[in-house]
Amino acid sequence: MFALLILGCGAEKPDVQAPVVEELMEDEPIPQPEMIAEGTVKHGEVNVDPQPLNLSGFRFVFKEPVYWHSVFLYDKKRDEYLWSWNSPHDRWCKETKVVLIEHMHSRDLLEYNTDYEITIYTRNFDCDASETVIQFRTEPRRSTVEEPEPVMRERLPTVPSGEHFWLDITPPELVWADVEDGAADIAPEPLNANGIRFVFDRDIRKYEINLTFREGESLRWFPAGLVEHENIGNEIKIIHAEGVPLLEFDTVYVIHIFVQDYCCWTNDFRITFRTKPKP
Repeated sequence: MFALLILGCGAEKPDVQAPVVEELMEDEPIPQPEMIAEGTVKHGEVNVDPQPLNLSGFRFVFKEPVYWHSVFLYDKKRDEYLWSWNSPHDRWCKETKVVLIEHMHSRDLLEYNTDYEITIYTRNFDCDASETVIQFRTEPRRSTVEEPEPVMRERLPTVPSGEHFWLDITPPELVWADVEDGAADIAPEPLNANGIRFVFDRDIRKYEINLTFREGESLRWFPAGLVEHENIGNEIKIIHAEGVPLLEFDTVYVIHIFVQDYCCWTNDFRITFRTKPKP
């Protein structure tokens, strides 16, 4: 616990008993969330002026880049979540160190003498999930303050698992490919020469693709193993590599695909096709 004493201009120092002061001074201040480098408000801050926040919103800078984040602003007095211009329920899938809450709608403006809680859910490049909690209290309307109650931390600011996150999961979908699942009479020559392409409904940050015979043996086309890159885009390709088998006529093949997008949502695909008989 900690206490903050703010005196009005010209006010006399209140008569505080020594034992009480000593007891308060022994308490540690509320630590700031480890992931935040700087922010519009600090965790545990009191007497925050709500008017600049209503006009300009919030800005938090993380120490390391995040690749997905979702923000919620909670009003403890009203026991409800507030809506900003970008909505506290919006989810952003992009690399950034800066998380914003744009200024509030008129019906959800911050009030005086009210406790608020900001929760920022994030995932890093490795898709590790974290929760950062920032609690603060706005100032009273009166110009002098006797001794406001401190904002107390009710839970740890960071948790290792995001299983309890309220999320709308939409995995990446395959929208186009050189071969479709169940296709027959596929000419092998163009695929041997140009490879096999797959297009998804969004950019991909990680994928693994394997071309096998029906019995499961891999043809070892390139790339082999997990591919992870920031600039993959929404199209991937598997191509013939030197020294490995070509596609043959009248043969059943299976393509196994695993993809992950920038929101860390994943999907798996299995495409079975048969090449046409030899002319």
